[in-house]
Amino acid sequence: MRRTLPALVMALLLSGGPALAATPSPTPRHTQRASSASRARQPAPKPPVAVTLGSIRPAGYLRATSTLHVRGRFVNQSESGYQRVSVRLRYSSRAMTTRGELEAYADNKGLDPPQAGPSRMVAATLQVGGQQSWSLSLSVRRMGFQAFGVYPISVEVFNAVGTVLGHQRTFVTYYPVGTYAQRTKVAWVWPLIDQPHRADDRTFVDDRLERQLGSGGRLSTLVSAAARTSTPLSWLIDPSLVDDATHMGDTDGYTITGDVNRAQSVAANDWLTSLHSAVNGDRLIATPYADPDVLALSQRHMSRDVKLATQEGMRTLASAHLGGATSSVAMPPDGLADQATLASLVASGSRTILLSSAILPDGRPETFTPDPTVNKNVSGTNVKLVAYDDTLRKILASDTTDVGGTILAEQRFLAETAMITGEAPQHARTVVITPPRRWTPSPAFAKAVLNYTAKAPWLRAVPLSDAESLRASERVFQPQKGGAGLSKNYLSEVRDLSVRVQQFTSIFTPPASDFTLGIPRTESSAWNGQSRRGKKVRDTLKSELDHDAGKIKVLNDGITMAGKSGRIPITISNGLERGTVSVTLHAYSQNDTRLRVNSVDRTLVLEPGHKDQVTLDMKASANGMAYVYLELLAPDGRAFGGSHVLHVRATGYGRTALLITGVSLAVLFVGVAYRIMRRRAERPEESVE
Repeated sequence: MRRTLPALVMALLLSGGPALAATPSPTPRHTQRASSASRARQPAPKPPVAVTLGSIRPAGYLRATSTLHVRGRFVNQSESGYQRVSVRLRYSSRAMTTRGELEAYADNKGLDPPQAGPSRMVAATLQVGGQQSWSLSLSVRRMGFQAFGVYPISVEVFNAVGTVLGHQRTFVTYYPVGTYAQRTKVAWVWPLIDQPHRADDRTFVDDRLERQLGSGGRLSTLVSAAARTSTPLSWLIDPSLVDDATHMGDTDGYTITGDVNRAQSVAANDWLTSLHSAVNGDRLIATPYADPDVLALSQRHMSRDVKLATQEGMRTLASAHLGGATSSVAMPPDGLADQATLASLVASGSRTILLSSAILPDGRPETFTPDPTVNKNVSGTNVKLVAYDDTLRKILASDTTDVGGTILAEQRFLAETAMITGEAPQHARTVVITPPRRWTPSPAFAKAVLNYTAKAPWLRAVPLSDAESLRASERVFQPQKGGAGLSKNYLSEVRDLSVRVQQFTSIFTPPASDFTLGIPRTESSAWNGQSRRGKKVRDTLKSELDHDAGKIKVLNDGITMAGKSGRIPITISNGLERGTVSVTLHAYSQNDTRLRVNSVDRTLVLEPGHKDQVTLDMKASANGMAYVYLELLAPDGRAFGGSHVLHVRATGYGRTALLITGVSLAVLFVGVAYRIMRRRAERPEESVE
């Protein structure tokens, strides 16, 4: 029933609070249009009553004989109480026709459905902060659904005078018996990616991974959901996650920055066991180690790091007995790429590249979702670009941890996939779905979307290879423009640190160190928007590198050289607990005129905890202090640490000085002897008298 202006004024007075600005149906349509324009210009006000959905039955979709049951709860979040609060279900007998219409309704644009079911009073009085459960039922026959499609519904809460206090929109999907539609094929790419938790191989920068791997944790939820479905999956796995979990499960435990020791992680070992069981022959797609920001690295001319991280990632998964993984398929973070990104991935061995449909849009005027695959020549190599559906990805990214979040996301997922089928029911198409990289779904939602894929009559689950084998569609590649991700200054410091790590790594025999994988950890896409954590990893890596490099050193600090020349022994020590190193001592004088050093560069091979000596020939031209610089060189001839300053004090006692000293002593001895003999000659003469 439509209300006049006096009725609206009376409603405001009696309800003790403002009517909901977003209320569509009880207000005149010209008022609704004005309200919609106003909301477009400013944030929507908080409704007096918040409505939460608890369940929708039957789950999945409705048949002609179904009765829709909706349950939930509402809470008075205003500063006023309300009398005779009722709920009702609004619906439309007309199915939505496009994905754009569906998205607009989900974003609370436009009007609520025009038709209303019977109202039900659920609270005589609703006090401030008061809560109330409710349930509604309405038959499909009453709602008048005619054909397969997506239908909007809304649960509406209103007071004694009909003022709408709050509402909640969602969708139902109707699929009557006898519906003819070509099923949409769905290929899932299931991400198992976190953030790096170590800087160097030995030291964890935090202890957050333990909670993620344990029961109820995010990573445990993803593995558990995948293990309980018959839907074929392709796993997108970051090797550094498996590597971190493996180190946490070591019998010796692990160490967190600040010398905090943790015992062996039972949760990590249990998770790894569950992962191996859940994979069970599924396709494994390996990201480069630590899932680096490929777009930013490519734009900063650091593509070599992508290739090295890819190689290290494959090696890591093989050592973790996940050797079936492939790097021939790649998906850059956020599915974004430019031409340099594609070239970087192809150089790393990728031949199929998954990208967001936002940068692989359909080039045709048709209004239905096309197949995802297009061919492209990249650096002389034929590559398949495969679009994942960006809208479905955003739906999966919905916050399902809030009360009611799961049911809303489930209904939207069902509606979106049904709309894709309904756009062109005579054309079978394929859609690739992948959740956000670091997805945090509720356990119920993660399981539900996989089960719906297997059971919904308008969908058919297929492996990713089906999408790769499709004929090319009319999609076009629109490269990502502008800079993105990790900043230029941040990566500049990472590049400098990378040079130091490479030098330090090269002195080991065989070449290896605990810092090699630290560089891809600092380049992880996880640090996009979290620069503080990225800097912590980078600074920790630098600190640990300085610490270890400082243990391979010259022990001499100063010497005294008696004379103009001498042979000076220099001691070099390898104070590391593990790792044999090969270093060359190079010495040069600060002032060759004052002190000349005849240095023959000599290479030393030092086992852990061992020392060795090199002898240097030095010659001074003047007495006093002189300085000699000692450097330890890597095999490439570059110093891997700073110069060590040796203080040399020359006393000036050479051959001439010794001759003068000897003559002086001889004269002294002759004089003393003459005096003694003279005294002895005088003593007898004195006794005769």
